[in-house]
Amino acid sequence: MEDLKIQGFRISRNYGIALGVFLSAYFLVMRLVGLGHEYYLRVFNALILFMVIHQVITKYRKSMNHERYGSFIEHFKIAMRTAFIGIASFSVFLALYLDVIDPVFMQELRDMESASPFLSPVSAAGIVFIEGLGSSFVISYMALQLLKKPTIEMKTA
Repeated sequence: MEDLKIQGFRISRNYGIALGVFLSAYFLVMRLVGLGHEYYLRVFNALILFMVIHQVITKYRKSMNHERYGSFIEHFKIAMRTAFIGIASFSVFLALYLDVIDPVFMQELRDMESASPFLSPVSAAGIVFIEGLGSSFVISYMALQLLKKPTIEMKTA
């Protein structure tokens, strides 16, 4: 059991870092292409998150014994831990990007948003972090429902 727990932490860490890298790369590509202000493209963030969480759950199940299926809560914790690591690393990257690399983009966000004088790079990254955790909660649940093994109903007399 301990080995399985260590394996789950390792899988979450590796895929969480990969998720942070994927989200950061997607953000940078959208900025380079000039689509950084298009909010509807955040749908692709959800797709990236879904694909990574799907892979995490699949990889974790493959590392388990075949006779042991694992509980819903166990899988959900691994999915949320992965999302937390990835979204937290992306939020740190975003705060650094808005503060150090591209402060002009931060000023553009201040001009566009309603909380303009109070918006800072850290608060913008915090908003992204909270939104990402909410999305990962829903997406983790969806992925687990889609990956459920079919059960056979037993007929009772």
